[in-house]
Amino acid sequence: MSAALVIPEPVPIGTIKTFGDYGPMYEVVSPAPRGTKGEMVRIRVLFTNEELDYPMADMLADPLKL
Repeated sequence: MSAALVIPEPVPIGTIKTFGDYGPMYEVVSPAPRGTKGEMVRIRVLFTNEELDYPMADMLADPLKL
């Protein structure tokens, strides 16, 4: 039996996104340790300057802010 090689998604550091279509903007800061919701990224909410870990799947689904 061979183990499958899992290649993680690249983290788009410096990208500005929004929580959903109308939520506040955030910046992707760095990869974060894997959490209970899978792969995580570190983000900074631009309005509050708060940094937190956020599920990568949610970040990938959030729209880019141009």
